[in-house]
Amino acid sequence: MLRLDDKTLVEHAEEFFQEKGRRAFRHFLPYVRVVASGTGVVPLEKWPHVMELVDSVEERSSIIIGKARQIGMTTILSAYAVWHAMNVPNALVLVFSKGEKDAWDFLSRCRLVWENLPNGLREAQGDPSNREQMTFGNGGRIMAFPSTEGAGRGLTPTLALMDEADRHEYLDAAYNSVAPGMADNKGQLILFSTWNPYRMEGLFQQIYRNAAELGFHKLFFGWNVRPGRSAEWYEEERKKYRDLALFQKEYPQSEEEMMAPARALAAFNLDVLVKMKQDVRPPIETLLMGNGVRANVYQKFQAGKRYAAGTDTSHGTGKDFAVTVVLDVVTGYVAADIHSNVLNPSELGVASVELLNMYDSPIWGIEDNDWGVLTIEHALNLKYKRLYHRDEGKPGWHTYDTSSLASRGSRYTLWGDLIEAIESRFITVPSAEGLAQFFTVIRNPLQRGRIEALSGGHDDYPMAVGIAWQLRGFARPAAGDRGERSTRSRRKSLTGRYGW
Repeated sequence: MLRLDDKTLVEHAEEFFQEKGRRAFRHFLPYVRVVASGTGVVPLEKWPHVMELVDSVEERSSIIIGKARQIGMTTILSAYAVWHAMNVPNALVLVFSKGEKDAWDFLSRCRLVWENLPNGLREAQGDPSNREQMTFGNGGRIMAFPSTEGAGRGLTPTLALMDEADRHEYLDAAYNSVAPGMADNKGQLILFSTWNPYRMEGLFQQIYRNAAELGFHKLFFGWNVRPGRSAEWYEEERKKYRDLALFQKEYPQSEEEMMAPARALAAFNLDVLVKMKQDVRPPIETLLMGNGVRANVYQKFQAGKRYAAGTDTSHGTGKDFAVTVVLDVVTGYVAADIHSNVLNPSELGVASVELLNMYDSPIWGIEDNDWGVLTIEHALNLKYKRLYHRDEGKPGWHTYDTSSLASRGSRYTLWGDLIEAIESRFITVPSAEGLAQFFTVIRNPLQRGRIEALSGGHDDYPMAVGIAWQLRGFARPAAGDRGERSTRSRRKSLTGRYGW
């Protein structure tokens, strides 16, 4: 039986430890209780990787975490959000999740942590407190947002958490809304996510790959950091997935496995693409077209060669790329290109005509989807000699989805032929930037295997090469020095017409 002085001593000891819990997150952890499936509310287990994360959040202002699924990251960081909001003066915690339900779920975890704290640690709630935010009597707040373009704009948090960041549709917007003011506010930014196999070089992946240069502390937690997971457990989980590549992204064992391209999704043979890097070269000449657009020459015009050209037009707003390639259809070598994400359709059309005239006006297919019609219009106005016309007499290359493999213009035909040509090493891409886009082309299982770029990636350069390759049967031998003469003539007429 406790004597009065013993009971008082225990109470004072508890007050002492609770005070330590208010001052440091690591001392707050023993009071955190979480829901365990099939068990109920239980104390948070301080696994080694949990304590490694605790060390980081106490010492670092910018943290990025690549992880496997179900290792407790969301739980531990929801507890950290509660501790921060209750104990940091004027705290504002912003939580960004990939969807509305995910945002509500994160906040419900925060509320569960708060409800199970002892009275001495539990700060009273204030108004408003609902499924979108928690407010405390000391003025601290936790606000949860789904990924939208305007999420968090105008707010300056002391802590920003981005849950499953690589799966946010508007991660860039959320990051740009909070990151600039974090340093001035001495705030803390934590991004954590599994690796998205459908996105290549999105913001999360860019930061993770270049963490040190960007001032981030990088952590990786694989599937085996959680106690109780064995090789047998791993094999049983793997059997639940039809796609091994997807499983490896959900449960990577190493950082390299997490970041590796998903081979089962890749449209092109990744081993072949890696070997093709050996053929990457800087251009032998960089030309400035009459309207100021830069063109790269990797192989100068040669009489007798058979050339074909393909163009994929962009909006010119910095998101997708405007590309024109000149392809030697006999050797498969990309002889020249224009490649920019800031060219509008008109600029691309004028510059492409000038470049192609240097190669004796080869057959030229311009994808007419979306803004390509404007590029075609400029090619027609400049009286380009050999613009490809479809069977119905319309100018331009029109790509469409169809199951008819024999149909010219079908995406199946274009991509199928290009994949086979790459596999057989018939095509050589000397441009490093152009070749990089081939790595981002996948067979999207969410779109019934449709071949397209990963989210955050680009397929503009491969599309342009694919169009040129489709036109190889229309290519005729280039004549003498007509290419050089027509180039000088065209440049002179453009100067007179437009004043360049």
